[in-house]
Amino acid sequence: MDITELVISIIEMMIDMAKMIAGAISDATAGIVPPDAVAPLGILILLVILKAGFDFTKKVIDILIIIFLFYVMIRIIPMILGMF
Repeated sequence: MDITELVISIIEMMIDMAKMIAGAISDATAGIVPPDAVAPLGILILLVILKAGFDFTKKVIDILIIIFLFYVMIRIIPMILGMF
């Protein structure tokens, strides 16, 4: 793999991540953000995260993981209690 293929694959990976973020933003906002603004907003958020640096990004991801775990626990606990 030469340098141009590496750069192209990195750019494609960033675009895929931006599309994933844009899809998540679109699902989360449920029509609040206009559809034309979702993709640029996703790219902007991705660039802000990259600008913030990996150390800060790790802290943000840790916080998001904790929030997601609480959310999953809140959703799972009623089903577990319903079994008994």
